[in-house]
Amino acid sequence: MSDFVPRLMLVSPPLDAAGADAVAATLAALAPDALGDVEVSALVLRGGALDDETFARLAAPLIAAAQARDIAVLLEDRPALLPASGADGLHLNLAEDGKSPVKEAGVKALRKRFGEDVILGAGCGNSRHLAMTAGEEGADYIGFGGFGDLEGDPEGGGAADPEVIAWWEAVMTPPQVAFGARTPEEARALAAAGPDFLALGPAFWLGQKDPGGALKALLAGLGEGA
Repeated sequence: MSDFVPRLMLVSPPLDAAGADAVAATLAALAPDALGDVEVSALVLRGGALDDETFARLAAPLIAAAQARDIAVLLEDRPALLPASGADGLHLNLAEDGKSPVKEAGVKALRKRFGEDVILGAGCGNSRHLAMTAGEEGADYIGFGGFGDLEGDPEGGGAADPEVIAWWEAVMTPPQVAFGARTPEEARALAAAGPDFLALGPAFWLGQKDPGGALKALLAGLGEGA
């Protein structure tokens, strides 16, 4: 068990107009003085079924607001939008069922396309093979678990496996992100396995009256459980 408390990554719901407004309002409340020592490293913006034009329009003010707070912004599976969006990088869902342009291209091709200054994170489910391949191809982080449980959808991907997290932490170099915690107890169990980052779904941070306080309380609980 690690005594390291991970940094935080925030995950948006699949955006629509109402969801984008909620993310904007929460980001407005996450001023540095509200966060204190809590380090929010990144925000993953999810487009869901939106077309690229609509997603880009909804994402633009959120990207600016997050970056103004020193929070990097990653677009989920939208490489075509990255250059014009001003976002910091991409979260690539390599473990999704079926074929997608992102999955078929792989990290190596996208790294060649975008260069070293863009963050490329690889969502690998709980596959050690996918994780090792993505690490070898130059992923900036390896994500274990899926978005599904973050949204309460058991078909969309499960939580990170603490045994896989502990294995990666012990023998591999690229940073890892644990996805899938739905409750503080699950977050504590994932954090105890030693990931570098803990991804928090909307229930943990979106729409909170005091989002900074909620994140500080969560981290305090993780520290107590470490």
